[in-house]
Amino acid sequence: MNYRRHLLLLNFLVLSLVVSLAKADPLAVVDKLLAPPTIQMAKGLSAHLLIAPGKLYDPLILLPMGEATWLNDDGGEEKDKGSRLLSISPQGEISILADIGKLLPTVGFDIAPDGFGSYAGQVFSLAQPKVAMPGALSNHVVQRIEPARDFATSIFCTLPDAGAKKISGFGLDARFGPNGSQFANKLFVVTIYNDAIYQVNATGECTPFVVFDGKRYSAPATITFTPDGQRMLVTVSVGVFDITSLDPPRGAIVAIAADGSIDPKPLFEGPGKPMGMAFAPAGFGDFGGQLFFADVGRYEVPVPMTQVLQADGKIFRLTGDGKAEQVASGFFNPVGVQFVHGKLWVSDINGDFIAGKRELPDGFIVEISSP
Repeated sequence: MNYRRHLLLLNFLVLSLVVSLAKADPLAVVDKLLAPPTIQMAKGLSAHLLIAPGKLYDPLILLPMGEATWLNDDGGEEKDKGSRLLSISPQGEISILADIGKLLPTVGFDIAPDGFGSYAGQVFSLAQPKVAMPGALSNHVVQRIEPARDFATSIFCTLPDAGAKKISGFGLDARFGPNGSQFANKLFVVTIYNDAIYQVNATGECTPFVVFDGKRYSAPATITFTPDGQRMLVTVSVGVFDITSLDPPRGAIVAIAADGSIDPKPLFEGPGKPMGMAFAPAGFGDFGGQLFFADVGRYEVPVPMTQVLQADGKIFRLTGDGKAEQVASGFFNPVGVQFVHGKLWVSDINGDFIAGKRELPDGFIVEISSP
């Protein structure tokens, strides 16, 4: 029996114990937790469940790589290692690039451009230095991964303390700046815990780029860049972020210049917790050039072990006048947003994120199409 099956069996046994104490049928509970989502779409768009629950744990960042799309699935552990790097075909077929036991727990990744010295074409990822919650609450590392050497890994640098909370923990996104822009040839990584964005150069220096004050804005989550490369866009929480809070969350998308200055007016501010972002290509219905973003709503921590999460996750688009229009609903915790071959892919981690502790492959990917 391989590791993945061992883990599934162990998780099932633990869940069986929990539900047996509640006098419930374990198989029925698992079926309920792994049931396909019901996605509601705005007029003019349609949704297709590309990968149903049962195969992915925490599908996070989506990165188009030619015909295929690479994805980091942050689930599972083997000694001090965790996460898988996967390749997804346009039809949703999964191939394993780097399996459990190869990588440190990987939360965000990107491919080094030609201007990143001798590392061009290699994978650079933001990772926990160890597994589980102790790793999430430790200073994260930038991991170098070499596809040409069977995805051999090494630590490129360790993120230093920054901000009031100091510890560069609970990382999520990692993106190289656009070629030809003032952000070019630098890797930018996000750590939610200390409200920070770091920049990494080819010499191995990791330094803070922007640290939010944790009061006006906090908990940066994901980044992208405007099509002209003039601004980095960052999803943040408005006010102090508390993942366990029962209060309705409020978030924003802010723009940052290459010198680290934050534009005074956000692109968006409103209810929810914005996450992944992507600009629509020309030909995506009437929405070409508009910014699409995911909203997880409330994380619902602690996660209920035997109950389906609230389906409060949504997808929005920003109109030309800056108004957020709902595109889709029925998600649980959508994180990754990426346009793939003219279609919008959304990865949803559901209840298996590191603070959730559900440990079931309940993640999924939805494909949204225009006419």
